[in-house]
Amino acid sequence: MNFDVFDKIDLLPKYKSKVINSAKSAERNVLVSPYNALLNARVSLENLCKSLINSNHLEHIRENGSVNLATMIETCTSNGVFSKGNEAHQIRLNGNKAAHGKGDADLLHIVNSENVELAMESVKDLFTILAEIFPNQANGVEFDVNRVPFGFYEIVRTVPKSDNEVIFGDFNYFVKDPKDNYYYFQVIHRNSESSTQNDLGARSVLTGNRIKDDKKRTSFLLDVYYPSNLMAESDRDYIAYSVYSDSKLLAEVKPGTLKEKQVVQIALDILNVLLELKHIGDGIHLRNIQPGNVIITPDGDDYMASVVNMETAKINNYDATVFASMKDLIVTNPFLPREVRQDNEGKSINWEKVDVYSVAVLMVYCVDSSAVKDIIDTDILYDYFSEEIAGILADIFDSSLNEIDGIEELKEKLENALEEL
Repeated sequence: MNFDVFDKIDLLPKYKSKVINSAKSAERNVLVSPYNALLNARVSLENLCKSLINSNHLEHIRENGSVNLATMIETCTSNGVFSKGNEAHQIRLNGNKAAHGKGDADLLHIVNSENVELAMESVKDLFTILAEIFPNQANGVEFDVNRVPFGFYEIVRTVPKSDNEVIFGDFNYFVKDPKDNYYYFQVIHRNSESSTQNDLGARSVLTGNRIKDDKKRTSFLLDVYYPSNLMAESDRDYIAYSVYSDSKLLAEVKPGTLKEKQVVQIALDILNVLLELKHIGDGIHLRNIQPGNVIITPDGDDYMASVVNMETAKINNYDATVFASMKDLIVTNPFLPREVRQDNEGKSINWEKVDVYSVAVLMVYCVDSSAVKDIIDTDILYDYFSEEIAGILADIFDSSLNEIDGIEELKEKLENALEEL
């Protein structure tokens, strides 16, 4: 968290904990309760001013004989304790708007872009004021919006969203909770102005619920959570996939650094994921397997792998479809076969084999990302893989979609080949 840098600032003990705790509460609430973030920022500022005035023995500026936060800010700025009076007054005004229920204060409870931006500005201004007063603690560090936590879910690392991925904002997040449980966090659209964003966001939630409700699945699909303490009147939803402290996206691994055996094992894990999905209800197909949607975790000399991002999932025998919403994502996605990228309806497509094709392209990506193109050059496969693995992949890329292996067939071939590596 940003405000951790101020844990050791020198303030009167009577006020220090109130300043720091309220500042941290403000930061924790920005993304999940802008209303409370505005109140917390104001409380922190008020206690900061009280401490500075008392410790510096300043004479209060009064307004009609009384002292309030506005006069305390003027007392501090006129005596040169800090210079950012405009920022301080904005924190005060924003906090007053929430505290006194004036105008549209009730609307501040809604988690939307406008309210989050307002709360973020108050919290950033508070950080800037503290950084000016305590430059040694701030040490030149500026407020980083990508470190602002989701309530008590601390951000460990941000990762850019995948190509062809529709989420809220530009990033996904590796986070941890107070008990050091780790999650991969996606923020998805609920009430966007874009029907496409809402459509795909709703499909993520629906698919996650289908996975959660299936009691027969084994261990290859990641556990899915919907953090209850983040639920609010909001324009966004939150999906948390349970991961490990050393988990990462396949997209974070430099292509060419994985050994062939590791690449095959990752592919086998994903095929096992697809098998689990195939047996949930009438079957689920992902339709967007790519490096930024694959989570890997070290497991001895190998890696365990699973998938995240269910926004384009095909749920068999479910009336609603998201194919129209995902059409714009398809045309530029080289991890999908050309039959999909050129199809206008999607009705005749064998989606199981689409996912199989994507796994094959993913294997090519692991050894050379530049080789992932609209059409894979099968001749180069023998430069990167053993003859048997290269042959298996070449059969996929040289065949039409309906003629390639299904999940079980490819899994069996890769398992047999793995024994020879």
